[in-house]
Amino acid sequence: MVCLLASGQIQESPETIKIGPLKPLQTLPSLSPQPTPSVPTPAAEMKPATPAPTPAQTAPPPLPTSNALIIKEPLAQAYLYVEPYQTRFEVLFDAATMLSWLSPDETPPASLTPAQQQQLSEKAATRAEGWCAMSSGDDALPTPQLYVSVIKGLPGNTLPIAEGEDVVLNQAMVGFMWEFATPPAPDELQVTWKGWFKERTKLPLRVFFGTQSEVAEISSAVQTHRWRNHGRLPRPAPLARVPQLDVPAAVRVPFGAIVWLLGGLVFYTYLKVKDYRLPGGSMPYLAVWLLGAVLMSQLLVIPIQTGSGGPAITQVDEAQRIVTPLLRNVYRAFDHRVESDVYDVLERSVDGELLRKLYLETIQALTLEGREGTRVTIAEFSATVDKVEANTKGEGFIADCNWMARGIVGHWGHSHPRVNIYNARVTITPAKGEWKLTGLEVQEVRRL
Repeated sequence: MVCLLASGQIQESPETIKIGPLKPLQTLPSLSPQPTPSVPTPAAEMKPATPAPTPAQTAPPPLPTSNALIIKEPLAQAYLYVEPYQTRFEVLFDAATMLSWLSPDETPPASLTPAQQQQLSEKAATRAEGWCAMSSGDDALPTPQLYVSVIKGLPGNTLPIAEGEDVVLNQAMVGFMWEFATPPAPDELQVTWKGWFKERTKLPLRVFFGTQSEVAEISSAVQTHRWRNHGRLPRPAPLARVPQLDVPAAVRVPFGAIVWLLGGLVFYTYLKVKDYRLPGGSMPYLAVWLLGAVLMSQLLVIPIQTGSGGPAITQVDEAQRIVTPLLRNVYRAFDHRVESDVYDVLERSVDGELLRKLYLETIQALTLEGREGTRVTIAEFSATVDKVEANTKGEGFIADCNWMARGIVGHWGHSHPRVNIYNARVTITPAKGEWKLTGLEVQEVRRL
């Protein structure tokens, strides 16, 4: 599997790009049990005459003996994740409340089988159409596809669900997710919620942007929350400049003028052979011939490249100055969320058959596994070239390199860090006056 890496200002970049500190998003405290071991007192040391001292503070009741997170009352929680090029709105409800609303005449099961989880998700998705709307400034945004899935745990403390696993009802939530394509740094966003059911009139909301967060609330009386940027959302990292080829300038050959001059010489030779004299003498015809040559010199000019397609790259430091910005731009392309925009940025650094392959494999690699298919945004990247050799199958060179991609994604109220380290052979070839990535063979991937 290949895991690589939107459009913006182009500038020179250092070999390591860091987009702010990667601090974990604020989460709810863990509810996992942490039992305190008790040490029995030997009977010989017990002193019945001396009463035990009364503790200064009553100990809290013990947490569940299993690792499960128990839902003890109806819950509702919304999250708004504002990121460059994308804003994601997520809402969590406890599964018991959703079942009693969607199927009021049926007795809720003690646990949800995979088939029941799928059925609940599909029924909830049908009923949730039109629940969420968003606008950027005065412009209404197109409503994206709704993703609904059963989530295990509590808001801010969810657990993975294994394939084919049953989920106990008091540990299950139903999650709704909308991913809106937004500007890279929107000045203002308004989210409207219309999903009110079972006398539920309030929806707590936490907004995440960059490394900051704030709390708010949406109610059935005020159904819209307005978030203002005020410069708090970091702008996306700029694209690195695509390395240019240092090749000799092409020679411009005036093909039209050459044809005109040769035609005039052929005509003059014909007149000489036939011993034909032009009326009025040859001077007017000579003047027309020379004037035509001057005019034709600007037509049909063909540039001819005298040098090779690109200079020979033999040094590691030369190869690294070319490879690093190309790989970095591949990651920056996936900051975008619209497929056509991703392709447009990828084409700046990738050429040939590798373009589509790289798109599909990188989408897969940057997406979290399982039902929580949120894409990771790469925040730190660095690359090192270890060896370079000539490309025996054509122009350009092949480099043995390794790179690190570090990202973080927050959803359902908590964050997932992702650090991948790669070792690969990349093929770089000249195309249209620039170096382009045309081949990639990943040899090792390590996930930390």
